[in-house]
Amino acid sequence: MLNTFIFILNGVSLNIDCLTIVCLTPDVKQTLNKIKRLMPYRNLFEKGQPVHVISRAVDERKIFTNRADCYRFIFQIYAANIGKPNFNTRRTNVSKAAQSLLRGEEISDDFIIKEHPPLVNILDFALNITHYHFRLLPSAENSMPIFMHKLNMGFAKYFNSKYCRKGSLFSSRYKTIPIESDFQSDAVSRYISVINPLDIYQPGWRENGLANIQKAIQFLEDYEFSSFPDKINKRRSKILADEEVLDKWCTQYNSKENYLKFVKEFLKQRTNLY
Repeated sequence: MLNTFIFILNGVSLNIDCLTIVCLTPDVKQTLNKIKRLMPYRNLFEKGQPVHVISRAVDERKIFTNRADCYRFIFQIYAANIGKPNFNTRRTNVSKAAQSLLRGEEISDDFIIKEHPPLVNILDFALNITHYHFRLLPSAENSMPIFMHKLNMGFAKYFNSKYCRKGSLFSSRYKTIPIESDFQSDAVSRYISVINPLDIYQPGWRENGLANIQKAIQFLEDYEFSSFPDKINKRRSKILADEEVLDKWCTQYNSKENYLKFVKEFLKQRTNLY
């Protein structure tokens, strides 16, 4: 028998099963959006299903302009994936620990209370000024929402305490897009690791083209808060999936040289449009 859910929204009774939606309201779109926010995450995020995740700060707040805050977020990614931060960690020590994680170094067990195996396998990541992106694989069914809740809540607690603010830091619903093909996977990887960091380097470049492609690529290589340096083997960050998973899901370019060649060609094509 199909699972059936009954919601009451603004006095409207909705009887929902896995196949049909009976909607007794003149504004179907608005009601469906409300249903989407209320529906459970069951069966939406299966183990081994790659997903593109975008989470934005409320009111386009600039949350990743301070390097210490970026390092803290990197640390929160690592901590949320396997447990939680130790309560006694100092902010300055956390920044150093995050730098070690980005360099691919182990950090002391004093920083983390380990509670479980990794919830997700991160394939690409990027921090922008007001938001962040992941391309990831859930390690178990519905482990991704648990990871995202822990990550956003943990960083919001730190951010609100540091800047003496209250309330939500991230929009209530992050965006998720299932990745269904190799073509889509390549496009999402490029969007996260190349296009988004360049928005920081040269705002408006998507509309106007890049002023200097070589300097743009150098920025990508030097920008710590994305997976681009990992893709060119400049480092092997600890927040990314282990080597076996990366080899399976990130094999499209085989070498640093091929990947850089691909990026240069892509940026030339984009720039030549203007």
